[in-house]
Amino acid sequence: MRTLNFLPIIAGAVLLSGCWHRTELAATWRDPSASPMHFQHPIAIFVTKSETFRRTMEDKMAAKFMNGVPSYRVLASTDVEDGAAIRKQLADAGYDGAIIMRVASVDTRVVSYTTGRYWSGAPYYSFAGYWGSSWGYPYDPGYVDTDMIVSIETQLYSLASDKLVWAARSETTDPSSVGKLGDSVMRHVMKELEKEQLVGANLGGPAAQGKVVSR
Repeated sequence: MRTLNFLPIIAGAVLLSGCWHRTELAATWRDPSASPMHFQHPIAIFVTKSETFRRTMEDKMAAKFMNGVPSYRVLASTDVEDGAAIRKQLADAGYDGAIIMRVASVDTRVVSYTTGRYWSGAPYYSFAGYWGSSWGYPYDPGYVDTDMIVSIETQLYSLASDKLVWAARSETTDPSSVGKLGDSVMRHVMKELEKEQLVGANLGGPAAQGKVVSR
């Protein structure tokens, strides 16, 4: 059974378990009129109340885009009140694109259930008889194997036009750390952007110049 208490991740502390995990894109959307993107100065934003979680994810997001900047270098975590004002602030500062992520849900899925066993019968009137029976049939509780599914929303916006260009929802099963979660989600996002020919020649950073580095 692979388990991970994801709540500490949201709070900024990772509880490590097994190293196996799987990510897939459950849904994607693109603007039908969208052409390959050539952002010159994109900003990466991860929405969370945990500053540690935010910085880890934004660093990984920004690394995939040429000239990408994590938002924590520009915006404080308290700058969340007025979206229109933030967009104008970023556009005025020269940012022309934004990739935004957030955790949409954390769900648990039952994989299998093993029933327990216990013995219940006539009482033993001798110590020796009960001793052998009790050790031969100790209580054995049942248990449930579960998978943890972390769903993340990804939105890609043009800040110049304030328009959504592309969106996706990914599902990662049993992530063992924030870092591996970020690597896996970004790998799948970049592959899909390339597949849909939305990645321009100058969009990606070193890991996205026509190729996506597998990890």
